[in-house]
Amino acid sequence: MDKNFLKMILNRLTKMGCHEADVFFSKSKTSSCSSRLGKIEKKEESSTNEIGIRAIINKKQSIVSTTNLEKQNVYNLTEKVVEMAKVVPENQYCGLAESDKIKQVSKQEVQKLEICDTYEPTMSLIEKEVIKLEESALDNKEITNSEGAEIAYSKNSICLLGSNGLEVEMEKTHSDFIIAVLAGSKDAMEREYDYKSKVFYNELGDFEKIGKEVSQNAIKKLNSRKLKTCKSDVIFDSKVSSSLLRNLFSASNAQSIVKGISFLKDKINNKVFNDQISIIDDPLMPKKLRSKISDCEGIQSKKKFLIEKGYLKFFFNSLASAKQIKHEPSGHATRSASSIPSVSYSNLYMENGEVSKLDMIKSLKKGLLITELMGSSINYSNGDYSRGASGFWIENGEICYPVSEITIAGNLVDIFMSLIPANDLEFNFGINAPSCLVENLTLGGK
Repeated sequence: MDKNFLKMILNRLTKMGCHEADVFFSKSKTSSCSSRLGKIEKKEESSTNEIGIRAIINKKQSIVSTTNLEKQNVYNLTEKVVEMAKVVPENQYCGLAESDKIKQVSKQEVQKLEICDTYEPTMSLIEKEVIKLEESALDNKEITNSEGAEIAYSKNSICLLGSNGLEVEMEKTHSDFIIAVLAGSKDAMEREYDYKSKVFYNELGDFEKIGKEVSQNAIKKLNSRKLKTCKSDVIFDSKVSSSLLRNLFSASNAQSIVKGISFLKDKINNKVFNDQISIIDDPLMPKKLRSKISDCEGIQSKKKFLIEKGYLKFFFNSLASAKQIKHEPSGHATRSASSIPSVSYSNLYMENGEVSKLDMIKSLKKGLLITELMGSSINYSNGDYSRGASGFWIENGEICYPVSEITIAGNLVDIFMSLIPANDLEFNFGINAPSCLVENLTLGGK
């Protein structure tokens, strides 16, 4: 959309009495294809343009959005959003950033991040490769069924303008795949899956190799056993360990702190992990999924230690939540065309430890390697943690047999403090962590 039209909307809002306002235009294009049992099940190509208009009058804010970009419709919405802002309840924390606090982003800075793939896969290529992905798993005769495979490519462009001088323009891509297959018979069937997200389509990997590995991992799960309820050390495989960082993010989100529902609410500059642990949020990493120069409110994005040698250093916040907890803005506001700013992470990851996952396994006399997590029962007020799991039982440093239908339980306070990372960190998602050893969890079984 013509930026001049967006500026015209901002001028119109100001003339209509808005003290502050912004306009958000987004354009997205997606191509995806899924297969099941060797046949194409679904092909989709879509393109969506949306505009969002936010008005703030006397600390009262409202927002409207539409995919109908005809000028008269947009003008009508401009009048509507102003009338809405006059009657909604006051929010003393809402508002745009002060002009001198805004990071003005150059095209060169964005280009250095390398977050837009110039290569766009055709639908025929995606169709061919999703079949290859699933069939390479189905070629294994012990794979008896499939939940299917899917490959998708998306390109998103945004332009965000504010009455405070804010200008954010960005173009990003991401590509994904997922596959899930089943091995065994109707009486004893085991499921295995794999998925990955990348900025660049050609970095998703060798689809034939991926399918074969998924089938082999499914077969390893056959003849799984149940465990008796016990206490045990547990290794979270790198495939699932990032879930612990998601729990950490939820507990260190300023919106949870404001509500008083986080066990970390009084823990800034306190030790919550052991001194081997550093966890970083870095929005400036090239070729990563959530990289950016500034957040959606214009606050400069910086590499920050969430956990530095075990100590909690900040809470993720937006302008509004920063005001509520009386902290400096952290640069973690995010939004869509149809929403006001909320809080999110950028590229959040745990630094590697010093030992390999294999050596970690060898160190255990008895223990559990978790490769899949299901369900969730987590009380962020006190840290109580419980999840369904499956994986492999370890004895005398060796993987002995697969186990399933387990519940793991503990408390995030203790889990974080005892956690030891391996050295197998990979960047495949927005949140990434190496495999992690956690001591003395309760395993619920038969």
